[in-house]
Amino acid sequence: MLTSYSDWPGLAQVYEYRINRIHTKTGESTHHTQYGITSLTPQQATAEDLLTLRRNHWTIENKRHWIRDTVFGEDASRARTGSIPQLMAALRNAALALLRFAGYTKISEATRFFAVRPKLTVNLIS
Repeated sequence: MLTSYSDWPGLAQVYEYRINRIHTKTGESTHHTQYGITSLTPQQATAEDLLTLRRNHWTIENKRHWIRDTVFGEDASRARTGSIPQLMAALRNAALALLRFAGYTKISEATRFFAVRPKLTVNLIS
């Protein structure tokens, strides 16, 4: 068992994830192998369970990052010193959460809507 070779706290499983992609325009094929660790035992999570957990995590992460970058311009932000980047990320996450909680699914449309109606944004937090 690979976990017996490591003293990583809580390590229960080591897994290998293989990615094979074919670029639709060029037909070029790429292959990647990634490795992961988890505190879930084999009894708690099978290989299929780990794959589902991994895919769900990255679906959420990619969706949130894409919105924060393309709608809120996070990667273009000039705030890079002290605690300002973390504060701005927290504010962007709060804005995103408020919009989603209010039922908006198209965040870019909602952002444009509220950008020209700043007084209505108060309704999101009240």
